[in-house]
Amino acid sequence: MRYFLAQFTTLTFCLAVCVNVNAGNPKRLTQACPGLAPIDGAPAGTTIIDNDMILRLAEKGRFAAVADSRPSETDSKVLTPAAEAGIIKHWRVEHRRSVATVHKLQQQLTKVEGEYEALKSQFFALRKEVQRIRFEPRLKTKAHQVEILKKNLQSAMDGFSKTIRDARQAGAQPGWFRDLPRP
Repeated sequence: MRYFLAQFTTLTFCLAVCVNVNAGNPKRLTQACPGLAPIDGAPAGTTIIDNDMILRLAEKGRFAAVADSRPSETDSKVLTPAAEAGIIKHWRVEHRRSVATVHKLQQQLTKVEGEYEALKSQFFALRKEVQRIRFEPRLKTKAHQVEILKKNLQSAMDGFSKTIRDARQAGAQPGWFRDLPRP
């Protein structure tokens, strides 16, 4: 292999500067934090730190930690299979309802957009200005209807996302909606 002078110089400089960094002495770590003593069954020199240890050290001001003292909703409740089946059914029905709303609005929007395009082509096909003036309110009304349907569709999509988010917060698993249609 051929090395140019600049490459060779860079390589030698990096090798000369690089030194092995020692990770620290485990005995010094256990002296600084007496609660970090080895646990039975762990190999010698291994230190195990759990959440309680971190919180105790944080109380002493050694480093920052945040404790979430609130139990999660799924941890506090143990559901029977029948109750869980009812919850699954409820959220699947909500999912289907919001998907049906989105599909219905998409179909309406497609239909109204087609009508708007037809009216627009009729409007530009008119030769007389008087005819265009009479035809223009219908065109504007249809354009306004398209805008309203687009806003409604967006709010329905947001409602679908909110349904999924609410289901997840209530403890829904991802598999509950896997076989259902998506908007």
